Amino acid sequence: MNFYEFLTENIEQIKHSKLYRRLRSFSSHSGPYVKYNGKKVIQVSSNNYLGLAGDVRLQKAVSEAVKKYGVGSTGSRLISGTHELHTFLEEQIAEFKGTERAIVFSSGYNANLGTLSALLGEDDAVYSDELNHASIIDGIRLSKAQKFIYKHCDVDDLKRLLSENHYKHRLNVIVTDSVFSMDGDRAPLKEIAKLKETFGAVLFVDEAHSFGVYGPRGEGLVHELGIADKVDIQMGTLSKAAGSKGGYIAGSSELIEYLTNKSRSFIYSTAPAIPSIAASIEAIEIIKKAHNLRKSLYKNINYFKKRLEEYDFNMIPSESAIFCLKFDNIDETCRISEQLLDKYNIMASAIRPPTVIIPRIRFCTMALHEKTDLDYIVYSLAEILGKNN
Repeated sequence: MNFYEFLTENIEQIKHSKLYRRLRSFSSHSGPYVKYNGKKVIQVSSNNYLGLAGDVRLQKAVSEAVKKYGVGSTGSRLISGTHELHTFLEEQIAEFKGTERAIVFSSGYNANLGTLSALLGEDDAVYSDELNHASIIDGIRLSKAQKFIYKHCDVDDLKRLLSENHYKHRLNVIVTDSVFSMDGDRAPLKEIAKLKETFGAVLFVDEAHSFGVYGPRGEGLVHELGIADKVDIQMGTLSKAAGSKGGYIAGSSELIEYLTNKSRSFIYSTAPAIPSIAASIEAIEIIKKAHNLRKSLYKNINYFKKRLEEYDFNMIPSESAIFCLKFDNIDETCRISEQLLDKYNIMASAIRPPTVIIPRIRFCTMALHEKTDLDYIVYSLAEILGKNN
């Protein structure tokens, strides 16, 4: 078999198994509405929770930074790529998160991958929620640590695994998402923090979907719950509520110094470009004062949840801006997602294996959605599924 035949055969297998994916290009900034194939559609597939990705304040900050500094960072942070804006952003994140220091990666994926693989080795153990993000899973795989997967949000199962195994290992690291991206539920972080202290473990919390959304100033869910001082490693992204690009780790000075010298995804990646850094700096300043945006988001979350619950949809219980409706098979899921887009001008993505076990359509509310948008989405779903009669 030559290389072309190998690729063609595998693509056909993907199509046959109903797992084929294609890219959708839109021609506007990512807000509550986007332009797709010349039509205005409601965007509910985005993680742009506060609507900052298209905010004019971020656009202005980027324009001014590019005029002053150019675009590219030209190299890795340790060789030629660290700019004063990178340093300022890290100081800003540390202050915002209440930690000694922070380090910025080119993406949230790289932050998780590089941190877990740098910290953990064969003498260590990691305890991971079974529904953690792929970047956490891949970081654990690279680390070669002993892996223990506990049942989703099951504190008793985590306690059992820690009881049976913590004394056998050098480091015991508990890692969990705070908000789970494909279900919309939240981890029992207070209970996990107690187990961390009981067993002398390290606690790593991925705040990708809670940074900017929860907390007194949008710091994240660990701040809203008052347990930030119990979390050793706080990870977050700048590509969701912050509307920009990149990921960060916030923690002690020793942690950041260690990652600067040991994290391969930091050491060997070109530094984030000037536009994304400038946008992130401005976004954090906005997030600190974005109480009204968060209030609007919470109102939309509560309203959308109430409207969905009025129908007998097969909905996964949610505690966030993420709402998922489960379906029996991949064909049905993809058909309904396509119908929503083609007939009703609603962009809501079908999520399929291997991302999830049970296929679903995922909806993300934004602070900038109108109630009429949310009503229309619910009406359209009900019509497709024959529930409007």
